[in-house]
Amino acid sequence: MSLCRHCRNIDLAELAVSHNGPYNTHHRTFRELKQSAESCSLCALFVEDMEKIEWDFDYDRACEPGDYKGLYYEGVLQEGGDELVGLLLSCQGNFATLDVYANEDIVDATQDYPRKPVSPAEDYGAAKRWLQNCRNNHSQCISKEHKTSRGGGWLPTRVIDVGPIDGSKEPRLLCGPGKSGQYATLSHCWGNTVTVQTTTKTLRAHETQIPLAGLHKTFRDAVIIARNLKLQYLWIDSLCIIQDDWKDWEAESSMMADVYSNSAVTIAASSAKNSLAGCFFPRDPSPPIAFDYPSATCPSRSVYVRRQLKRFYQEVNDGPLNQRAWVFQERLLSPRILHYCQDQLHWECEETCLSEDGSDVYSQHYFKSSSIFRADQVSTSLQLEHSMYLDWYDMVRKYTQRGLTKAEDILPALSGLASVFARRTGDRYVAGLWERDLKTGLLWRPAHTQGPRLQRPSRYRAPSWSWAALEGPVVFNYDVSYTSPGEPDSEIVLALRDMVVDIERVGSDPFGMVASGTLTVTGRLKPVDYQILTEDMEYYMSPLPSMQDSLYSGGEKIGFAFFDEAGTHGPLYCLEVGKVHTLILKSIGTHESYARVGVGRISDTDVSDRSAQTGTRWFHDAPTKRITLV
Repeated sequence: MSLCRHCRNIDLAELAVSHNGPYNTHHRTFRELKQSAESCSLCALFVEDMEKIEWDFDYDRACEPGDYKGLYYEGVLQEGGDELVGLLLSCQGNFATLDVYANEDIVDATQDYPRKPVSPAEDYGAAKRWLQNCRNNHSQCISKEHKTSRGGGWLPTRVIDVGPIDGSKEPRLLCGPGKSGQYATLSHCWGNTVTVQTTTKTLRAHETQIPLAGLHKTFRDAVIIARNLKLQYLWIDSLCIIQDDWKDWEAESSMMADVYSNSAVTIAASSAKNSLAGCFFPRDPSPPIAFDYPSATCPSRSVYVRRQLKRFYQEVNDGPLNQRAWVFQERLLSPRILHYCQDQLHWECEETCLSEDGSDVYSQHYFKSSSIFRADQVSTSLQLEHSMYLDWYDMVRKYTQRGLTKAEDILPALSGLASVFARRTGDRYVAGLWERDLKTGLLWRPAHTQGPRLQRPSRYRAPSWSWAALEGPVVFNYDVSYTSPGEPDSEIVLALRDMVVDIERVGSDPFGMVASGTLTVTGRLKPVDYQILTEDMEYYMSPLPSMQDSLYSGGEKIGFAFFDEAGTHGPLYCLEVGKVHTLILKSIGTHESYARVGVGRISDTDVSDRSAQTGTRWFHDAPTKRITLV
């Protein structure tokens, strides 16, 4: 298709310096724009993008110059600069945005138009450049590689030998111990499809060969990518772990930190919902629209307008892969990641994030910013250790927002991160929490103040005082003071004394599944009454603390509560944790044994009062007891 006269009159060079958008009139009505889209390729792109969002357009509203609710176009500039990166069309408050880019061989044009063309999905140029540059020039990545690597080309227990690039040999399963080399890891969604797996029955056959044609598309694509990156070996969970051997599964899942942190690169199928979708997606087949970019040396050169490609946060952070719980630690542990996505390829390492189209990746790097994973830091100061604990609680918050196919994987899917944390701090891991910081770790609560509460899985996962006991997103109280006994705010430390944790594990992995657990503490315990707000009492309408479930004592309101599950009932008790914070417990019938049912905050009848002395005042007549939480 050709361009209509309005689109032919668009001067991209002028848009980089002009900010008179409402005066850059286009078609007078949305109906005219729709009609023009049948023959004008640029109008067609505008309409396609605008109609992605449901909008009640007035098809015949006429627009005049200067009308901010009219139909006009303007340039989108690079953040903090004056380079043109997009073309925007506004219509009645709705927007269509297209990308503007120049080919990299037009040096003077790329200075004004920093966006880049994207290659076909199966082109390896960008992946090779990014990987080589990172391994040669990124000081942070090189430093972490030296500090976390097992050294000498270490290989996991089993890897896939991908075979030569010409495909003359089939991939096969190889026992890693005693061998060395560079390998890639695959991060993917299993989905509901039954994929090829290594089992006790297929192990010997897979050691001979794994026919490429028999693998699902994601696995085939990963093999091809590894070959083209000149990486001899590839690690895929379903093929490198014996799936029907519990001892092997436990042993290998406990090594996730080593497997991912020692890989040369992780191949992430970030847009694939299951193993059938693959890493390679067809690119937009519609040709870009050329606009003249004349210069003194070459008057016929062009810059281009195309459909706006999805950005890093849309394809990676919001993509289907990163909604899965297992993938959370895979992404954090991997030193380098190639994110294969629907619109383009993205890169993530310790030092930077990149997108193939050259778009800016702003704060998406938060995944690698945790103090836990800074290779040059080990917990040597109180301040750093506190920072690490806060980072852990923030990771649990993000982790619990993700989905698990098997509920019992809640702790194994986090075991790699837990093992790194333990090495950094020297602390003992207790069912998702840390022994030296239980004063804060115990104070988790449901993340949502409105709507459904947490759910109890059918199988036991953790003791009631651990967030891992329940399903659903949680958050932690960050306003707990970090102090030492004897300092002004040390009540938080002194409220619970002589804490003893006993954990019985399902297997040998100290970071894996839990069979049972108890926490024995000394503290002040007091009965409490409560009122649970129902839907007609506006529980679902207000996030304010005053609208949460209420705590009562002697007929007076003394605070509010966050109950873990719906349907809480029976006599309840408050265990003082410090100042205003309390655990809400329920007796389980055994002598001085209790289960956690929620957390609370003790305050005056005005629950907005957060006086530091209120909780201590209410607990002053409570007996001190030695109790056990299960």
